Amino acid sequence: MTTAERYFATVPRVSDPAEATRVALDVIRWSDEFDLDGILLYTGAGAVLDPWVGAAVIAASTRRLTPLVALNPLYTHPYAAARSLLSVAEVYGRRVDVNLITGAALSELSSIGDTLDHRDRYARLREYVELFMRLLEGRPVTFTGRFYQADALQLTPALPPELRPRLYLAGRSADARDTAQALGATLMGMLPEEPERDGGGIGAAHFGVLARNTGQEAEEAAARHFPADPVGREVLRMSMANTDSVWRRALAEDSQDLPGSPFRLEPFRTLQADCPYLVGDHDTVVGRIARTRAAGVHTFVMDAPTTREDFAHLAKVVQQLSSSEGEGPVLA
Repeated sequence: MTTAERYFATVPRVSDPAEATRVALDVIRWSDEFDLDGILLYTGAGAVLDPWVGAAVIAASTRRLTPLVALNPLYTHPYAAARSLLSVAEVYGRRVDVNLITGAALSELSSIGDTLDHRDRYARLREYVELFMRLLEGRPVTFTGRFYQADALQLTPALPPELRPRLYLAGRSADARDTAQALGATLMGMLPEEPERDGGGIGAAHFGVLARNTGQEAEEAAARHFPADPVGREVLRMSMANTDSVWRRALAEDSQDLPGSPFRLEPFRTLQADCPYLVGDHDTVVGRIARTRAAGVHTFVMDAPTTREDFAHLAKVVQQLSSSEGEGPVLA
């Protein structure tokens, strides 16, 4: 049985806090208008909108979008997170999926008083999710672990089985892979420059899309949205001392973009985006995503510049991919 494909947008981190909420509401409205499947909501530094508030807004104001909430043990106890998810389900009858993260900015970890190393953060995440998921069953939970303890802790009512969250885990390290496997979570990674035969072990890919009717139009749009920024490149280089993230280091050290390829690292290298971008005409972008789909990836979490025009072109890409689902890879 094949896994259904899902196409998510993201609420981007916005440097101007005064603009962050407006941008978030625009992205929610456009994602609904253009019939995407859901929206990833970030947490932590740079995320002005609390992801659980965002999840409630999505459930209240859209037809069918699924919130994908970033969940980090640093910020909420498992009981509080389970209560938030259950509240959305109870009020709106909507599923909320979860993107599991551990936090990689060392300065942020230090400021909140978290001293665990990389491996122990994943060990804590495993305990966190085990307790979180058991609480959603509505029965008293007794739990004894290294990081969490509970004695007949109960959350009611039970979450209906059809609304149980799908779990994603963002990471590229061995610790991330082991934790995803133990939890039954789908591993999410950045789109690889060249998809491996098995998708690099990931079931979900995160990347940006900037598509237009022609390649030249896409290049012109990319130049406007992501202008050359040597300062951003230097800030990225300096920021590598502030992370133990395997995927961020790998992207920062990757070679230059290949001539003629729609795969672009420049938006990430200049800190104008959190991920690589695909830039090109609709057919070229569709072909590149379809190759990743053929390699086993079934969930696509896509950034886009925050204009309605960009979302309209993103929707055309998704429509072409959806119409070709089950027909094998689409060749660029």
